[in-house]
Amino acid sequence: MPRSPRVRHRDTDAAVFSARRTWLSQLKEDAVRQLPSTASPAVRARLRLDVEHAFRLHGPDDPALELQDILSALVAEACSQMTEAEHQARRAAGKRALMTFAQWALAAALDECPAYLVGSLGSDKRTHTTRAAWADLRVILDKTLSGTESEEDVQQRVEEHVAQWRRAHDRWWRPRLPSPDRVVKGIRTAKVVVDAVNNTPELRLLATTVVQVVQATLRRRRQPKEPPSSPS
Repeated sequence: MPRSPRVRHRDTDAAVFSARRTWLSQLKEDAVRQLPSTASPAVRARLRLDVEHAFRLHGPDDPALELQDILSALVAEACSQMTEAEHQARRAAGKRALMTFAQWALAAALDECPAYLVGSLGSDKRTHTTRAAWADLRVILDKTLSGTESEEDVQQRVEEHVAQWRRAHDRWWRPRLPSPDRVVKGIRTAKVVVDAVNNTPELRLLATTVVQVVQATLRRRRQPKEPPSSPS
């Protein structure tokens, strides 16, 4: 005689499901209690989801040590992520503070530059110069600062940037005087040329002719131009 099919009772399935949910909820709360008190609601919620996913193929009848190892690994991973997030937040806050300090250090460094180059205090030229210098420096610091540097290190970087900027712009604002040796050499060369012209009649005559031609050209350029005559 064939065996009659096994009938599953809904009440039994519901009881098993409820027992598993209770067991899983207990595991979630055990994991959350092991987190630091500073854990945010988002971190706790994420850990509960990780526990539910990790134990989807496990049940209350599995070995306790195996279940505990899985739970401990999930908690350790959550704590590691918390530590990294806090570290990143501290670095970001430190970087913002250092950027503010760098802007102050830039203004102080520009105060040490000559007014002909950066403009006097309160002038539009100083404002424009400060903004332009900060725009360049901000890009550099944003790429290089990690947020863990000291203020002394940042100040040194700012001063080096200003020194480099000054070397690049100073020659466009103020001509550099020749050295004393070059001045003396130029005077000696000019004296030799003058003596040669004075002692040579042909050169003296040529120099006089050139001067007269130049003077005549300048006089013609100073004279106003006559308007063109209208056709009859």
